[in-house]
Amino acid sequence: MSEAIHLLPGAVDGAIAALRSLLGEDRVVTDRAELEFHSQDVYRAGLLPAAIIRPRDTDELSRALRLIANAQLPIVPRGGGMSYTDGYLPSRPDSIMVDLLAMSRVQVIDAEDCFVTVECGATWKELFDALAPHGVRTPYYGPLSGLRSTIGGALSQGSIFLGSGRYGPVAESVIGLDVVLADGRVLSLGSHAIAHGKPFFRQFGPDTLGMFLGDCGALGIKTRATFRLIRPQPESRFLSFTFREPAALFAAMAEVARAEVVSEQFGFDPGLQAVRMKRSSLAEDAKALGAVIRGSGGVIKGLAEGAKVVMAGRGFLEEGTFSVHLSLDGRDVVDADAKAAVVRRIMARGGTEVENTVPKVMRANPFAELNSMLGPNGERWVPVHGTVSFSGALGMYEACEQVFKRHETAMHRFAIERGYLVCTVGGAGTLLEPVLYWPDARQAFHERVLDAGYLSRLPTYAADPQAAEAVASLRADLATAFMQQGAVSFQIGKFYRYQEGLAPSAAGLLADLKRLVDPDGRMNPGAIGL
Repeated sequence: MSEAIHLLPGAVDGAIAALRSLLGEDRVVTDRAELEFHSQDVYRAGLLPAAIIRPRDTDELSRALRLIANAQLPIVPRGGGMSYTDGYLPSRPDSIMVDLLAMSRVQVIDAEDCFVTVECGATWKELFDALAPHGVRTPYYGPLSGLRSTIGGALSQGSIFLGSGRYGPVAESVIGLDVVLADGRVLSLGSHAIAHGKPFFRQFGPDTLGMFLGDCGALGIKTRATFRLIRPQPESRFLSFTFREPAALFAAMAEVARAEVVSEQFGFDPGLQAVRMKRSSLAEDAKALGAVIRGSGGVIKGLAEGAKVVMAGRGFLEEGTFSVHLSLDGRDVVDADAKAAVVRRIMARGGTEVENTVPKVMRANPFAELNSMLGPNGERWVPVHGTVSFSGALGMYEACEQVFKRHETAMHRFAIERGYLVCTVGGAGTLLEPVLYWPDARQAFHERVLDAGYLSRLPTYAADPQAAEAVASLRADLATAFMQQGAVSFQIGKFYRYQEGLAPSAAGLLADLKRLVDPDGRMNPGAIGL
């Protein structure tokens, strides 16, 4: 842990004045309401930053960080704001927050040599939309929060979902990176380190890029990234199945993952499944139906697919069952059907095939509004997660169930509900994400980020500090259970017990790297335990 820095009198005001001179008045924000909003994440509020800066490019950021270094102020990078693990919440007073959303340009699309270079303030939806006319996309192409989540946020926090069933997490798709250190130095890493030619290949000598991925902004600020590009396979299939028992579900999902035939594979337990079926509104159903029709290729086929969605309604998932939903892609009809046959053969051993509405709608509208941050009755929402080996999924689930059993009295008292999201991550393992819902006051963050029409239909609650404390205790025990089971987590932030889960040699090397690139400990203090 780095020691707190004692500031000289007037250092904060002097730094803010210098930053305004460098960036312009409108690029340095000290308005109280804006500071309060930016001091909140999806889950809770932290300390207010002293100011928020909004640089327009890497050079501006570099010069700004040199000014901040002169004043010895803490720095906190912020992307799209989708963290729920204190990832960008200031842990020290007088921090300068760096908002990267103005740095969102897609700089190079090279479909012939299969790479794209984009500034890290771009959202995943912006990148996806920019690539679509060229007939290409990145292998991993975003989280479900990609409407707001940024490229830099995902690279800093770690991220899975769209494309992860086949291509793994975001770190496996990036090949180049620019990082600005706390003192303003700019590092060119991976393919960006090659002085001559195109940034087409990541591994050229030691993989220095990898050390800055998943750092939660503790080592530097990511400003520009290069990703591999693929040409999406044109023929898609969507499948859904229900299971009575979690053991059968986990076993089937693992075998499908090992078969390497799916692009996305995700499942729900009965609790989360019930929440998802209640959440959507008729207006959202209409939007989803329109997206399915538009994305099906041809008016007649689109109308037919849309009719299937309407006929299926929301009653196709039987109450009390687990469900799994899969999207797969093939080179042609024969290839796609062959992959679907593999999935059906595996799933038939313990599951029952049902309507494929869920994966079909998700693929048609991958970057939907972020309304899942509140439950269908306005409840607060927060997840905890970890990824384990395929063989460890059932044991991890049972360990989480034991945690819930120990907290049963408090959960009943404060009406804390829970469910699970399950995903497979490439051929590596199974991600298990317990999700908590409880009645409590929503934050200014929710009021600004969520769809106004959705919010207007939800009830509101008074703040309940005792319920919030019960949820915090439950989350902490779940995180401990994941650590004890050897799970690995994304979005470590300042929440997960990351350092305790490391071998001493790995923890020591990380501390040495932190001292090398940030000797004063000013870059996002507290992130990943540094």
